[in-house]
Amino acid sequence: MLAKIVLLVGVVAYCHGMQSLVDVIGANNGTTLVSLIKQAGLADALAGPGPFTVLVPVDSAFAAIPKADVAALTADKAALANVLKFHVISGEEFSFDIVNGRVLPTLSGHSIRLYEQGGNIYFNDARVLAVDIEASNGVVYLIDRVLDVPEGTIMDILDSKSHNLTQFAALVRKARLEYRLSGSVSSSYKYTVFAPSNAAFDKLPASVKSAIFGKSSVYEREIVDYHIHAGTIHIKSLDHAGLVSTLLGGHEISVTTANNQVTFNGKGVLEESDIEAENGVVHVIDQVLIPSNLGGIIG
Repeated sequence: MLAKIVLLVGVVAYCHGMQSLVDVIGANNGTTLVSLIKQAGLADALAGPGPFTVLVPVDSAFAAIPKADVAALTADKAALANVLKFHVISGEEFSFDIVNGRVLPTLSGHSIRLYEQGGNIYFNDARVLAVDIEASNGVVYLIDRVLDVPEGTIMDILDSKSHNLTQFAALVRKARLEYRLSGSVSSSYKYTVFAPSNAAFDKLPASVKSAIFGKSSVYEREIVDYHIHAGTIHIKSLDHAGLVSTLLGGHEISVTTANNQVTFNGKGVLEESDIEAENGVVHVIDQVLIPSNLGGIIG
């Protein structure tokens, strides 16, 4: 149980038990969200009987987003509504009922994960600032950032040119493991992928790259499995001085943090984190990780 979170209730200055969710949100540093709710045509729904649990990015969270991105989002009413629904959970979820690691479905059709790390509580990668702000038709949590809606499956993200992960996507297909990352096996299977960027593959010695991608290679499956963890790990929930299990049985990835830089196996540096997928999360690293059993062969 997340008993510590109850201490955050004192942050709230008022009791809003008789006000609707929209009014409570507006009175608790959520004026930007209220404006977007109205633009998306969701105000009436959130004024209904509910009940709902709303994760409210505070005004400063929206201020941190580039204006061009906000403008693009507000120009597409359907996309805006989808982002906002990703912050709404059907039913009331009070802090004293929530279990660490629980996955909660949202009105967008995607799920979010709640966890505790370092005395803080997170929904995905958003830190909780205040909890259990009651309204007549639900409950509000304040969070420090806007949640990213999943961009598709993990395989969709690897294939997307915007993330520069297409060489790892090709390796996944060469290993015939795309079914696993496309969510086609079961929607309940979640993964964390530490995906080497295209630049990471480009800087491999030619002999190593040939050993991995060559027609006669038999190592691709082990390489791919070594970059995948069963389950969802956001960077803020990662043990920054520990080990991460992988799908390659008996082989783990070491994690260290120094000078605000997260490093894997002592050399792979985190470049981009917490890319949300429907079936997990992707982190981009700048090195291809070679498991110890292959180090003397292709490393």
